[in-house]
Amino acid sequence: MSAFKEWRGFNIAKRCEKIKRAYNLEELRTPDDFPIVINTPCYFGFGNNPMPPDYWTNPASMVDYQEKGFEKHLANVNDDTIPYFMPWFGTGVIASAFGCKIKEASGFGDDPAVVSTCIENVKDIANLKIPDPYKDGLMPVVLKFIDYAVQHSDLPVGLTDMNSPLCTAAQVCGYDKLFIWMFEEPEAVHELMNIITETFIKWVKTQKEHIGEPLDSSNGLQGVWSPKGVGVWVSDDDLVSIGPELYEEFVVPYYSMIFETFGGGSVHFCGNGAHQASNLLKIRNIKVVNNSPMANFEAFGKLVNVIAQKVVIQIQDAAPIDVENYYSKLFEKIDDPRGIMLATFVEDTIGLTMDGGTATVKWDPIETANRIVNSVRRCVQYKLNKLTR
Repeated sequence: MSAFKEWRGFNIAKRCEKIKRAYNLEELRTPDDFPIVINTPCYFGFGNNPMPPDYWTNPASMVDYQEKGFEKHLANVNDDTIPYFMPWFGTGVIASAFGCKIKEASGFGDDPAVVSTCIENVKDIANLKIPDPYKDGLMPVVLKFIDYAVQHSDLPVGLTDMNSPLCTAAQVCGYDKLFIWMFEEPEAVHELMNIITETFIKWVKTQKEHIGEPLDSSNGLQGVWSPKGVGVWVSDDDLVSIGPELYEEFVVPYYSMIFETFGGGSVHFCGNGAHQASNLLKIRNIKVVNNSPMANFEAFGKLVNVIAQKVVIQIQDAAPIDVENYYSKLFEKIDDPRGIMLATFVEDTIGLTMDGGTATVKWDPIETANRIVNSVRRCVQYKLNKLTR
């Protein structure tokens, strides 16, 4: 990781150092010290112009698309993006390995997705086996794309989407069964979470072996390069749907196992997770909370009040349509920008509205990315001015 200093003439070392300072919770001297990571074009299909028709079947196509995207981005956007190859196959790779059926990506704005459960009753949990990454579900396909990128691209390679054990449990069981069983069959749910966690750890280790990256750092997690001490992330959108007592019992111990294995980790979720703020801090070796506030500024403020300066906070919304107004309201909830990063996605055809929804847009993603950079830097400058008064 530390050897990645330059890519195709672009200075990467300075970007890495800026992100490291944020991870160390160092004070900001100027607005330029605040890391801004923007993805254009995005590695996923949702909300974006059609990917090449063979994007999910031909590793050369996926690699070429992402390489060209990073070249264009780095040449035209004044942010802190660090390029890497994301072997993207939707959020259901682990679930597919347990036996869930996957819908293939079929066109505009589409991604591979889980379309069926694979556990019908609680007794089925006892029959689950840890999948073989070389045989089961989409895992062999992901490894094929990783191997191609390692051999044929100068992009560093990251992990595929790491849907969390909680979210994977919901995929394999269905939400209604999972939440009912938490009350009626808690031992079985713990058994389920344990086998999914063991699978998660084995799957991350297998990918890292093929990539050649250390356990405790990563070329890319949820679009962001991660320094030593943060080797994995869990995409945990379903934490917004579960109460804090259940989350503490059925989730916190398992994420602690994961993060201890990989030196530290990041939890991502979209929406209002303020009720889990104290639980997040109970996860051993948690280093990052990656949240998409989705215009719920009050909930974001409550979250920040609990976790700021204890972990890194990454703000990861889709790009807002009303850029200046959105970030002005969001940064009102931040007293000290130390240890906070922006890590957003500018999608080709949709933008975030001020009520947390999305709307169709016709914009130049590069131009929008630069508007975001300028707006956020102004917000940070305002905060720094207040801190130095």
